[in-house]
Parts: sequence; C-alpha cells; structure tokens
Amino acid sequence: MRRKVAERIRVQFLEADVESCFALVDEATAYRASGQLAFCSRALSDARGIVAEIERCLQRLAEVEGSPFLPLLVELRNEIAAVEEH
Repeated sequence: MRRKVAERIRVQFLEADVESCFALVDEATAYRASGQLAFCSRALSDARGIVAEIERCLQRLAEVEGSPFLPLLVELRNEIAAVEEH
C-alpha cells in the first residue's frame, strides 16, 4: 500500500512538472515576441531542466504509470525547439 501511495505522489509531481514546463515554454514564447531575449533564454533553460527532471523521474516509475507522459515529453521538446528556432 505504501508503495502505491509513493507512486501516486510521484505521478502527481510529474503532472505538476509537465504543467510548469508548458507554462515556461509559453512564457519564453511571449518574452521572445516582446524582444526580451534574456528572459526567453532563462525560461527555456528552466524548461529544459524540468524536461530532464521528468525523464529522471520516469525511470523510477513503472512503465504503466510513466507511459502517458512520453507523448507529453515529445511535445515539450518540440515546443522548446520551436521557440529556440525563432
């Protein structure tokens, strides 16, 4: 039972990390559009750090719990790359 609780908490943290990362990418996009490139760069750096943390956390989760996050990771990487290209 304790193990299931711990895994649920990890999933909740991952969900929060994913939401935070998408918010940072949105922020970076807005900063870039307004010409604030230093802030854009910082937001992207923070987003990349969260992606790395999500990847580390997924290694500790069972495949069943972690697999829903894989498409989100792809989307996050693509969105980060899109902001970096502009």
